[in-house]
Amino acid sequence: MLDTIKKWYSRVVRSKTMWLAIILAVLGVIQASMDVFTPYVSAQSMGGLTLIVGILVAVLRAITTNSLEDK
Repeated sequence: MLDTIKKWYSRVVRSKTMWLAIILAVLGVIQASMDVFTPYVSAQSMGGLTLIVGILVAVLRAITTNSLEDK
């Protein structure tokens, strides 16, 4: 079991897409629990922000040429 966790962890650390996903998840939890970003991002801007996040994920996926197994 420990080997499986180590293998998973080493894959996550090397993946820019996974780092982005972790950061987005943490920001989502912060927003949901404390409503921190509401004063800075209006409801109208949320659609544009979502679009930017989608583009970032697509770009990271497009520049990924090797599997995590090969890294």
